[in-house]
Amino acid sequence: MEITNQKVGKADIYIKWIMFTAAITGMAILTAFYPIEANIPMVVIPSILVLILAKPVFFEKLKLTTLLTMRIVIVFAALNFFNPQVYVDVIMLMLIVNILEATFTDLIRYKKYFNAISGFAVAVGVITLRGVWQFDAPFGDYYMAKGAVPAITIMYAIAYTLWNWIFVTNEFSPAVSLMHVGFLFAPLFGCLCTMGLGAYGGIGMWLLLRANSLSIGGWMQIGAKDWFEREYHNEKFSKFVQWTKQTPVQIICMIINLALIGACIFLMIQNGGIVFTFSSLTPPAL
Repeated sequence: MEITNQKVGKADIYIKWIMFTAAITGMAILTAFYPIEANIPMVVIPSILVLILAKPVFFEKLKLTTLLTMRIVIVFAALNFFNPQVYVDVIMLMLIVNILEATFTDLIRYKKYFNAISGFAVAVGVITLRGVWQFDAPFGDYYMAKGAVPAITIMYAIAYTLWNWIFVTNEFSPAVSLMHVGFLFAPLFGCLCTMGLGAYGGIGMWLLLRANSLSIGGWMQIGAKDWFEREYHNEKFSKFVQWTKQTPVQIICMIINLALIGACIFLMIQNGGIVFTFSSLTPPAL
């Protein structure tokens, strides 16, 4: 009887993780296509309530406030209060800032030099992506970000995911890290779910889905931190996390990341080079 209960307990964790990841993926997709109708009730309102009721620590409050601000601004972009392309340009800049913030945390607080090198590479790699608001999308109001060829976007998404996973295991407990695996996989699953849209879906939606899953995960983690710590505790996963913290493993991850970002830059140079044009604030005629 004890063995049976133990097996059920382990299965219970994975079932919860699958359900949680599926929910995050669905919410990320909905808030991507509908920055007003879905974004407000699924991200904006819950984030405000968590900031008021959960009383997060300063770092959590700063992080969630930053995410919330961008989720509010995208509402005005979708309403055409200003040129939505400007919002996308700012998002690309905020991505670099967000990566560097985590990278310096790795470097200064945790002395994780190899992952910090990966972080700087991933930050530089943002220049290989170009974000564009989908003015002519058949439905929804959203943007896509991709390189000159699909391989660039795919390699960048893999590099970011690998780097961020190592950062998460430094910053949080193994239980919360398991939750973040769902946050990291949700954008990738979302890309697969939207491939049927052709040029209007697929890997080009990765950045938007990542921003959405991070925003949703932000208020969930802060609002239910104790629940995740308790319900996602798993000894085997904890041992896996400890294994990934070994120096040889971190060096291998760094080498993979540098190779991926290097390939992104090479392909971008081979396909028209790295260019950027500033967009006008004036909203386009509808």
